[in-house]
Amino acid sequence: MDVDVAGAPTLVRGTIGWQRGSRVPPLPGAPAAKWSRHWVGVGAMAVVAGFCYALYSYLRFRQGGYFGWDLGIFDQTVRAYAHFHLPYVTSMRHDYAGDPGKLEWTDHFSPILVVLAPLYWVSNSAYNLLFAQAVLFAAAALPIFAFARRRLGDSAGRPTAAYLVVAVYLLAWPLQSAFAFDFHEAAFAPLLIAVLVERADVRRWRAAAVAAGLLLLVKEDMGLVVATTGVWILIRGDRRVGAWFAAAGLGAMTLVIGVVMPLEGGSSMRNWQYGELGPTPVRAGLRLLEHPSLFVTELIDPHVKVTTALLLMLPVLFLCLRSWIVLLAVPLVVERYFADVPFYWHTDYHYNAFLVAIVVMAAADGASKLRWPRLRLGWAVAALVVSVALLPGFALWGLASSSLWQPSDSVNAQEQLLGEVPAGADVLMPWPSDPYTGGRVHPINLHFTQTAPEWMLTSDMTADVAALNRTLPAGSSHARYVYYESYEGWTIGRLVTVAVVQPSWAGKA
Repeated sequence: MDVDVAGAPTLVRGTIGWQRGSRVPPLPGAPAAKWSRHWVGVGAMAVVAGFCYALYSYLRFRQGGYFGWDLGIFDQTVRAYAHFHLPYVTSMRHDYAGDPGKLEWTDHFSPILVVLAPLYWVSNSAYNLLFAQAVLFAAAALPIFAFARRRLGDSAGRPTAAYLVVAVYLLAWPLQSAFAFDFHEAAFAPLLIAVLVERADVRRWRAAAVAAGLLLLVKEDMGLVVATTGVWILIRGDRRVGAWFAAAGLGAMTLVIGVVMPLEGGSSMRNWQYGELGPTPVRAGLRLLEHPSLFVTELIDPHVKVTTALLLMLPVLFLCLRSWIVLLAVPLVVERYFADVPFYWHTDYHYNAFLVAIVVMAAADGASKLRWPRLRLGWAVAALVVSVALLPGFALWGLASSSLWQPSDSVNAQEQLLGEVPAGADVLMPWPSDPYTGGRVHPINLHFTQTAPEWMLTSDMTADVAALNRTLPAGSSHARYVYYESYEGWTIGRLVTVAVVQPSWAGKA
C-alpha cells in the first residue's frame, strides 16, 4: 500500500509498498468532493495573500522605494534570458566603454531564473520579478496545506488546523521582509522546499527528486537543504533513499562551487564570508576544532542572532523543535551566523525566506505529536494570533498607511529622462534607478566602474561627478559633465571632457 496526497491508503501496482518505519498516519478518508473544496479554499487563501504581496510590491515599485541594486541585477539577468542572451550585468562591472558586464552566474548560481523570461515577452518592466515573487511565495501554501492536513486533520474531515497553519505561513514575517527588499532567487525556495518535504513525506521519491533538482538550481548553497533532507529521510527509516539525497545534495553543491562557477570566470571562494575563522575552509575547520567553544559563541554573539532565531520560531510557538524536519534549516542558519557579514543575522532582507517553509512544516509535524486533537487545534489558533500580532512590525502593515499609496513623480521623471538617452548607451546612475531602464540603456554603478560613461542620471550632478572622480583609478581620466536635460529634480548629464590625471610623482626628477 501507498499513501496519496490526502493521506488515505491506496492500492498501487509495481511500486514499493508501505515501508517499514513510516510515520505517515493514515487520514480517515474524506469524500473527493470535500477534498476538492478544500483545495479551492486554500487556493483562495493563496490568491488573496499573493494579491496583497503583489499590491504592496507594485505601490513600492512605483514610488521608487526599493533598494534597487538586487532588483536591477535580476532585471538585467532575466531580461537577457528573455532575449536569448547570456546574463551579463553591467552594473556589477564596467571596465571600458561597451563592456557587457559581469556574468551573473559567477556571482550566484541561479539558472532557475530563466523560467521567468517569458514575463518580459508580455511586459517590459522589472515589476515582472516582484509579481512573480509574490505568486511563488503564495503558491507554497498548497503543499504546506497538504502536509499539514495529513498531520493535523481530524476524523470529521474538517482540516481547520491545516487552514490555520497555511494562514500562519502566508502571514510569516520572513516573506514580508523578502518582498519588501527587492527581488531575489529566494522567491523559489519556499515553494520548492515545501514540495520536497511534502512529497518525501509520502515517499513519492520521483516527485521529491524533481523538487530537489530544481532547488539545486535556485542557489549554489541549496545542496545543503537537499543533503539534510536526505538525513531526515534516513532518520525516518529509508536509509538507501536518504543516503542518495544526502550524497546528491553535497555532490551537486561541491560541483557548482568548485567547478561550474570557476569555469564561468568566477571563484570558488566568491561567497567565503568567514574571514574571522580563517582564509580557507580547511583553516576555518581547524580553528573550530582547536576552539570548540566557537560553535556556541558564533551562534549567539552578537545577540541579534538570538533575537532573529527566536522571532523565527515565535509564530509557531517553538513547536518546530519537536520535529526532525527542522534539521533542514540548521545548515542555512549556521552558514549565516558563522559569517562575518552583519546583515546576514537580521530580520531584514530576504535570507529568512529560505527558512520559513521549513519552520512552519516542522511545527505542524511537532504539533501532530500532541496527544489531543483539540490541543493541536489550540496550538494552530494561538500560532495565528501571534502571527497577526506581529504584523504591525512588518511590510504588509504598510498597506494600511496612506504614505504607501501616495503617487511619486520621481520614477516617472527617471523613466522620461532615460528615454532621451540613445538606446544601448552606458548610463551612470544610483542603485534605486537601475530597475527603471526598461532595457534601453545599460545601468552603470559608481563603485564598479573603471571609466567614466558618456551619460549620467543624477539628482546631484556636482556631488556625483566628484564621487566618480574619486572612485576612478589613479592615473585614469578626470571627468566633466554638462547638463543635457532636467525634469522633476533629476538630470541627465553628458560627458564633455576627459583630462588625464597625472600621478603626484609625474615630472619630478
